[in-house]
Amino acid sequence: MWTSVIATTLVLVAVFVPLTMLPGMMGIFMKELGWIVTIVVCVSTTAAITLIPMLSSKILKEKPFYLTEQARREAEEKEAQKKFTFEKTIGRAFNAVDRAYANLLRWCLAHKRITLLIALIFFVVSILPFAFGAIGMDFMKEQDDGRISVSAELQRGTRIEETLKTARHMEDDIYRILGDDVIVVSTSAGSNDDASFAALFNSTTNNKISMTIRCTKKYEREKSIFEMREELRKCFAQYPEIVNYQVSQGGMMGGSNNSLSVEVYGYDFDHTTAFAQDLKKRIEENVPGARDTKISRDEDRAELKITFDKQKLALHGLSGSAVAMYVRNRVNGMLAGYLKEDGEEYNILVRLQEEYRSSISDIEQLTIPTPTGKMIKLNELAHIEEYWCPPTIERKNRQRYLTITVMPFQTSLQELANGVNAEIEKMEIPSEIHVDLAGNYKDQQDSTRDMMMLGALIVMLVYIVMASQFESFSKPFIIMFSIPFAISGVVLMMFFTGNNIDMIGLLGLILLIGIVVKNGIVLVDYINLMRERNIPLYEAIAISGQSRLRPVLMTAFTTILGMIPMATSTSEGSELWTTMGLVVIGGLLVSTLVTLIVVPVLYGVFNRKGEREKEAKRRKKFVFMQIEDDPEESQPQNINQ
Repeated sequence: MWTSVIATTLVLVAVFVPLTMLPGMMGIFMKELGWIVTIVVCVSTTAAITLIPMLSSKILKEKPFYLTEQARREAEEKEAQKKFTFEKTIGRAFNAVDRAYANLLRWCLAHKRITLLIALIFFVVSILPFAFGAIGMDFMKEQDDGRISVSAELQRGTRIEETLKTARHMEDDIYRILGDDVIVVSTSAGSNDDASFAALFNSTTNNKISMTIRCTKKYEREKSIFEMREELRKCFAQYPEIVNYQVSQGGMMGGSNNSLSVEVYGYDFDHTTAFAQDLKKRIEENVPGARDTKISRDEDRAELKITFDKQKLALHGLSGSAVAMYVRNRVNGMLAGYLKEDGEEYNILVRLQEEYRSSISDIEQLTIPTPTGKMIKLNELAHIEEYWCPPTIERKNRQRYLTITVMPFQTSLQELANGVNAEIEKMEIPSEIHVDLAGNYKDQQDSTRDMMMLGALIVMLVYIVMASQFESFSKPFIIMFSIPFAISGVVLMMFFTGNNIDMIGLLGLILLIGIVVKNGIVLVDYINLMRERNIPLYEAIAISGQSRLRPVLMTAFTTILGMIPMATSTSEGSELWTTMGLVVIGGLLVSTLVTLIVVPVLYGVFNRKGEREKEAKRRKKFVFMQIEDDPEESQPQNINQ
């Protein structure tokens, strides 16, 4: 069994070492996992081939040796009186299963075509749910962290008093809908400097409401955070005064790990904003599963533009930066010192009172000191006008752009992207506007491509390792047939549990490459041992299956039992790793049960052909009888002598 132990270890190393070289976000996630598992596997293998045999020699009991036949019979009678022994209880059931499996192998070897045809049909049928789109693709699953973020926008110009009334009504509805699941609701409305000129420069205005809801633990409530968010969406849609709202994932991280971003590039603000509004409306009306559609560019707001007359500034010995600093200090305030009270330190800002800085005429009447000590009005140095502009200008690759963010609900990220892309293709896109799908969807595409390349590399490394260990090209090929059935198990598990495959699930699928081939290595290595003892091919396969069934099932079910807590966990943040647990359980379960039949049958097919070719070569070289003529005997002898 030395070969199988070394082969399984090298296979696992060949699977996990490439994880340390994975680029992108998945590389950041999985680099430490690859190193830890590689080191642990190598150390455990060293202990298995050194420490375990030594401990076995010390702990395991030797079989008793009897000097006389009577002593042996007495020991057997004493053992027969025991009712609850391993051989009489569990061992009897295990032996029956071993014999049944050996008989099943003999039947399958006698009907190889039927067996392989059934396996092929099973593989094709199991892949159909993924081929027809019943299983979607996500980037990362959203986590139920018990937090909800709500943002609502009212009509522009709404007074802060009316905004606060709406916020109170929303709070009442939140407590009414969610009930005891709500722990606390934090609400903020209006700007930091209400009814002032400085409010023009703040991102929070009087018509906006921001709320953070903290709920009980996931396992303490009946509804998930996603169902609660959908109920709140339906409730807030009934508010006539709310123009736009979003109910999204809360928490310290913010945002979501599974969202679609549509980037709209264009220089003209009006054209790109109009196109984004049209696309947003189409997505909300025609794409099922699209929620919380949001445009990153806020509506245009009024700002004051001060245009300085350079000649007048030079005439009075002033500069534009100096005058701008004077205006800023009078409107926003100038830091004059600090106030210390009870160990806390507060800034002291000095600025004009509200009544002297709340209108354009007030700003025009600001006095500016000149270097000569004179005072001059701001309207004598500059022209002040009001105009509308976006609060922020986003740029990417030196181009102006805005982002439309869409959240999926009860649909996969891939299906959502396909629906949004279909709506984009229906629209007439102007030549000066460019649209691109980005965000988590682009990360998913890049990660999927990296995972596929990594999977191909791992398959090649695993094949090379097994070929070097078995000194054969056909036997590793036989063992690799267990990988397709692992994919079948993954698809079936995802289909029956109603889950989508994400990047963590793809990682589990790659890890299955190293896990599922271990069973084939153990089985094929023992068949080779039986063949070296001159046992006929089919009988060697049946005997090996009967002998290695328990080790194969032990390694498979220990891994499956270890993954059950990961797949069934209900704690906060467990959604991130649930998919990996389901993938490993489904793939390993189906692969083990199917490859216990397919791998031995394929071994019989490939090796039967090889034996026939070797026998034919031996027959060609075989000579039944060869008699060489003796030249001395062939000459005639003289009888007279």
